[in-house]
Amino acid sequence: MKDSTAAPLFYPVRERTLPFRGRLIATADLKDGKGYVSVRSLCDCFGLDPRSQRKRLERQQGYFAPYTAMILMTTPGGPQPTLCLTASAVPLFLTGVDLERVQDPQTRELLLAFLDEAHTVLAEHFGISERGEMQFLRESIARMVAEQEAFEETVSKKVEAELAEIRKAHEEKVEQIRAAFGNLRQQVAKLEAVAGPKARLTPEQMGQLRQLVATLGTLMQERGVAKPYAGIYMDVTRMTGVSRSEDIRQEDFPQVVAFLQQQIDALVKTSPQKPD
Repeated sequence: MKDSTAAPLFYPVRERTLPFRGRLIATADLKDGKGYVSVRSLCDCFGLDPRSQRKRLERQQGYFAPYTAMILMTTPGGPQPTLCLTASAVPLFLTGVDLERVQDPQTRELLLAFLDEAHTVLAEHFGISERGEMQFLRESIARMVAEQEAFEETVSKKVEAELAEIRKAHEEKVEQIRAAFGNLRQQVAKLEAVAGPKARLTPEQMGQLRQLVATLGTLMQERGVAKPYAGIYMDVTRMTGVSRSEDIRQEDFPQVVAFLQQQIDALVKTSPQKPD
């Protein structure tokens, strides 16, 4: 076993393309049940510079690292290692695009609509949009009452009418944004549905796996192998086709146990006999 810090290369169990705005987004399914999207094809569809977006992902590895993978994908020039992003991380990736660098007006308008939609959805999720609207109402009414106290009844009616118009205009704007973004949301939903969830290891199975790795690592250290644990886990994840040991499927667990136990038995048989 070799201890390597290089990013592992994964092999897809299936590749497909998703039509979007007259272009194709390349996707891949891995054995662990996750769906990935080619960053280059995503950039091509949105008119973005692939090198700039790749550098942005590298700068933000602290967050995006668990959601990226190098996958051997089919290209016009043959199979090539391709930087890919999990389907579920695509919306957050798009929110980080610098609109000032987008030259195509239609692409910029689409991304702007996406940002507005993300803003609205997050505000609704955290329950802050209604509070903000109520604060706006209180401040507007207070100002108008202070300025036109003598005409309170008239001003009050005027405020209500204006607020109704503002609310109506706001609702119409939200609907326009959602309609403009509807197609993109459908495409993202398709990407997220590329792969279904698989049964992962139970806590008991994870505990058994760690115990086997600890036993094997101890035996290897006794034979002079320094820091063997990373190499052991790398062998296990490569065997099962996943990026992390936590993603190993239950159906692959017997194979992993047999693999580790076989190495432990082999090392135990070759252990020097201790004197009585």
